[in-house]
Order: sequence, then structure tokens, then C-alpha cells
Amino acid sequence: MTEERRPAEARERPGSYGERKGPFRPRRHRRDDARGAGRPTPEKIGGLVGALLDDWGIRGRVERARAASRWEELVGPHIAGVTRNARVSGSTLFVEVEGAAWMTELGMMRRDLMRRINAGRDEGRIEKIVFLQAEGRGERDHTTG
Repeated sequence: MTEERRPAEARERPGSYGERKGPFRPRRHRRDDARGAGRPTPEKIGGLVGALLDDWGIRGRVERARAASRWEELVGPHIAGVTRNARVSGSTLFVEVEGAAWMTELGMMRRDLMRRINAGRDEGRIEKIVFLQAEGRGERDHTTG
């Protein structure tokens, strides 16, 4: 900016009135005018999604579906290798199991599995797990004939 175009008070202070100092430009301040008045402050998207889920009355269903989708992570690779998370209906999780022996074993582990699934959840808790025999994946026939 030329010296003549700068206001008189700025001409007395070198480097003022928007002149660059080093590699950075001076900070521009927002104006508080009609364009910004009345605008809501930005919110985090997570808060908005949560509010929508509450408004629509589906937060519990979404939370239960999220818990079911984490089945493999929650039960570990060994159990995940012989099971498949089938579906959630209401507050019941249906799990397909590879064979009667595993169904018995998982039945005995049901309380621990429920604890893992519902850990840290206030809403959308799974209240019941039902183990189903997976079709075509039953016990192998060990008889010789």
C-alpha cells in the first residue's frame, strides 16, 4: 500500500494498517453485524444425530443394532469362527451357531456374553440371546459305514 493511501495515523506507525509483518498476514476480525446476528452456533454432528434418534424414538433400536454389529469384536476370534450374528428383534439377539456342542457351550457362557455386549450401555441393551443351529453347518457325521 502506498504511503499516500494510508490514513494519517497509520502513516505514523510503520508496519500498521494491514501491512505484512514477516511471512504472515495480519488477522482479520469478524464483524458483529446483521449477517451474523441470530445465527445458531455450530453443533457437533454426533449431538445432532443423537437428538434425531431421540426425536424419532429409535435410539434403543440403533444402539442394539450397533451392539449386534460388534459381535465378532466382543466375543473374540475363537467364538466368532463358529458363530454368526443373525439378527436383532426387539431386545433379543439371534446368533447362528455351528453345531450342537457349541450351542451348549455358548448357552453356558450366555451371562458373560450378555455382560460383554451390554458393557457401558444405558440404552439399547440386549436383554436376551437366542442361539440357533446354523443351516448346513451342523455336527459332522463321524460314523463309518
